[in-house]
Amino acid sequence: MSAIADLLDVNVWLAFAVEGHPHHKASLKAWSDLKRPSLCRITQLGFMRLLCNRQVMGSLTFEPEAAWAECEQMLADDAVHFLDEPAGLETNLKPLIKGAKAARDLWTDAYLAAFAKTAGMRLVSFDSGFARFKDLDYLILRA
Repeated sequence: MSAIADLLDVNVWLAFAVEGHPHHKASLKAWSDLKRPSLCRITQLGFMRLLCNRQVMGSLTFEPEAAWAECEQMLADDAVHFLDEPAGLETNLKPLIKGAKAARDLWTDAYLAAFAKTAGMRLVSFDSGFARFKDLDYLILRA
């Protein structure tokens, strides 16, 4: 079954939005092959958090209000979609953490994997760690 849309990980949104990002060209190249690029609340908040992080953005660091405006501008484009959490997400989330080892990115990655699975979406990321989730439709972008 083909995914109805693509749920983009925070690292893809950041690479797409920040021209100086090392993966910017790769994200632009992948854009035309994406189906209904989407973000959810957790990727939206993660994107804005990174825009406001001096270690990530350096001299291009955003103030919170400007980060919110950047996200709103992105969502004003009809090509970008915001999705609310799908009903039944927890049913797919709990099995993803069963037997998992505690890791820095476990909870957010498991949430995104469960979101994509529940909504019938493909997860798109630069992070190959999503391969740990069985039966997840995902695309790992190469830089």
